[in-house]
Amino acid sequence: MFLKVVLVLCLLFGIEKSVVAKNKNDYVVAVRAHVSEQRAIKKWGPTIEWLNQTIPGSNFTLKPYTSLKQQIADAREKRFDFLLTNPATYVELEAAVAAQALLTLVNNRVGTAQTRFGSVIFTHIDNTDILTLSDLKGRSFVGVNPIGFGGWRVGLLEMKNQGIYPEKDFSDLQFSGNQPDTVYAVLNKKFDAGIVRTDMLERLASKGKIDLNHFRVLNPQQHADFPFFCSSALYPEWPFAVMPHVDKNLTNLVTASLLKITKEDKAAITGKYMGWTRALSYEPVKNLLKTLELGPYKNSGLMTTKNTNLLIAGIVLFIGLLSLYLYLRPKRE
Repeated sequence: MFLKVVLVLCLLFGIEKSVVAKNKNDYVVAVRAHVSEQRAIKKWGPTIEWLNQTIPGSNFTLKPYTSLKQQIADAREKRFDFLLTNPATYVELEAAVAAQALLTLVNNRVGTAQTRFGSVIFTHIDNTDILTLSDLKGRSFVGVNPIGFGGWRVGLLEMKNQGIYPEKDFSDLQFSGNQPDTVYAVLNKKFDAGIVRTDMLERLASKGKIDLNHFRVLNPQQHADFPFFCSSALYPEWPFAVMPHVDKNLTNLVTASLLKITKEDKAAITGKYMGWTRALSYEPVKNLLKTLELGPYKNSGLMTTKNTNLLIAGIVLFIGLLSLYLYLRPKRE
C-alpha cells in the first residue's frame, strides 16, 4: 500500500521519470543530430567510448536528438548530463537550463585545424547577373535548414545587414535539409543561389563531387588562418557543455579526458576532428540570435521596429484622446 501511495505521488508531481532507477555512475551525453540519429551515433560514438575508457567506473551513453524542442524538454527534466551540439542550440540550452560550455571542438577541415566557422553564400558561375548580395533580390534561394547555424542563420544576418530580407525579397525560398543537396541544387540550376556552412564547397570538391569553378562566392570575406570560401563573420565551433546538476569533480574529469584526444585517436578520426580546446566565448552567437530575434531572444526586444511603431502609435493615440478630453470638458467660470 505504501509503495502505491509513493507511485501515485510521483505521477501527480510529474517526477516519476527522474525517480526511475539510474545507477550513480551512469551519464548521458546528448548530441544534436541534424541528419539522422544513426549518423550521429556513428560519428560521435567513439568519443563517448573514449570517456568510458579514460574515466574508470563511469558509464557514458550517447543520446541523439533530432528535435530541439524535445532536447530542451529533456534538459529541464535532467534526462542528460552533458551536451554536444551546434553553437545556436547551445545558446538556447544555456538560456533555458543554464548549460555551461566546457570545450570547443577543433574541427578537421580538409586537413586544417579550425575552431571557427561561418556561412558561404554562392551562385552558379553562369549567373552573370548575380555578382553581389543585392543582386539576389527577386531570385530563388535554397538554404540547409531554417534553424541551421552555418547553413542559414549566420548568412541570414549578413544578408539582413545589407538590406536583404529573404522572406520578402526572394522569389522562392526553400530548405533542402542537408548541406550537399543545397550545393547540388545550385549546381543543377534548380535555384539561383544558396547557402551552406564554410568548408562544405571545398569538402565536396576534394571528394571529386563538384568543380569549384562552377560557383561564384558572394560577399567574399577573408579571415586570418581560415583558408575557406566565406561570406560572413566567423563563430566558434560546436561546444561540449555540462548541465548544472552535474558534480564538479566529474566535470573536471570529462574536461581533462577530452583535452587528451589527438587527431590520431579513433574518436577524432571517426568524428572528423583534431581535438578539443578550452571553450571559446559564445557571446558572438548570442548577439547574432539577439539581432535576429531568434531562439531564446524571439520577440524579446523591447524596442524592435515593430514594437517601436506600436509605442509611437500608442503615444499618439493617448495624446489625441487627452487633447480631445481637455477640449470637450466643461470649463469652470
